[in-house]
Amino acid sequence: MTAVTSLRNQANELSFPGSSRGLGWWGVLPPISRGPNRWWLPLSDTSLVALADAISQSCGDWSQPGSIVVRRVVSAFGEDPPLLLFALLRWPGEGFVSLVELAEWLVGVAPAEFSGGEWILSAPEITDQHQRHWSRLLAKNHRTESREWIESAAEWLEVLGPAVDPEWMAELPAIIWDAEPAPKRKIAGSVLLQNLARARERELVTEENLSALAEKRKSAAAKQLAYGLSHEINNPLANISARAQHLARDESDPQRIRSLQQIVQQVYRAHEMIAGLMFYANPPEVHRQSVDLNELVNEAASEFRSRADEAEIRLLTETIESPAVAVVDRLMMLEAIRVLLRNSIEAIGSGGTVVVSTDEVTDDSGPSRWLIHVADSGPGLSVQDSRHAFDPFYSGREAGRGLGLGLCRAYRVAKLHDATIRLSGGLAGCVATISIPR
Repeated sequence: MTAVTSLRNQANELSFPGSSRGLGWWGVLPPISRGPNRWWLPLSDTSLVALADAISQSCGDWSQPGSIVVRRVVSAFGEDPPLLLFALLRWPGEGFVSLVELAEWLVGVAPAEFSGGEWILSAPEITDQHQRHWSRLLAKNHRTESREWIESAAEWLEVLGPAVDPEWMAELPAIIWDAEPAPKRKIAGSVLLQNLARARERELVTEENLSALAEKRKSAAAKQLAYGLSHEINNPLANISARAQHLARDESDPQRIRSLQQIVQQVYRAHEMIAGLMFYANPPEVHRQSVDLNELVNEAASEFRSRADEAEIRLLTETIESPAVAVVDRLMMLEAIRVLLRNSIEAIGSGGTVVVSTDEVTDDSGPSRWLIHVADSGPGLSVQDSRHAFDPFYSGREAGRGLGLGLCRAYRVAKLHDATIRLSGGLAGCVATISIPR
């Protein structure tokens, strides 16, 4: 759980229903247990800030001498009697303990002490009367020295707990006051907010690094798999194709000829899949030239026209009037459009519509990006499919749309051209968009 989430959850769980927290009490600290009995000390604004700060910095180098986190907890000890009593009553040692040592111990155990939820579920109901009682005790303690607060421990405990055994209080470790509590900082909450924001920034950087590492490892795994498939599978595929074509030449039965032709077609399909994975893992060098994207769209559409007609699919093109000139690798970009068209036609199956079009995005300085859209009336794209659409190890064909290795090729082409590609759609229909910088 992140420091930000921890603070938010504690604030939600420990606040009192119907209370404005006007008296400065946020809830209760984990209980003090002795035999079958439990006592509960209040959680004040001061304690909340100090403990949340300690938890948010628990992964840092707080254990160094003079740590600012430890100094803040020491400062809170001097402002908040319940926090000092809580630490002392739960201190595992005996005899005596220094104030700094007690603060260092509390900072170290804070994440473990506060992460569980059982103590919150078993906490007693807090009333306005309890809060007023705590406020009176706090006002009383603030009129005395911090060294005298231990004498009022029983009064604090008995607000939410049974009577306290005097012998237990007499056995408490003596405190060595080796640090003078600093005066109350009016901006402690602001400092805490800054620390939580910094902690979240560190988490975001870590997430970005992990994402980049995962992408790098995925590409490396795809490359290794592609080379293995290329060497181990392409040779058997070539033999299967050659034998099927040889048998077809000597075959007179039309049904068997069709079966052999289907074998050859499936071999080519398997070979294309391996080639697609090889392209994704280790793409060739980009050869850029000025290309009219309108011409590419029309060329790709004409290649699929007969296939669309056979499936009774309307294949339409809509291009802008002026040339959409971009500096790209012509063959790569043409292949990316082919991939999107093939994906749309296969998704529809029969009896639908595919529209491939060009558009431009302009800003204050003029046209900035070219857009190529391929929209279809096939099955929609689920959230799961859209999340993994360009993953080479994911297929969405079970849901009716083939998100295989072809889209990986289109994704790689876009990346090689500093372009982006995305899929969007709902329960019906899908739009694939390639956005190419001018």
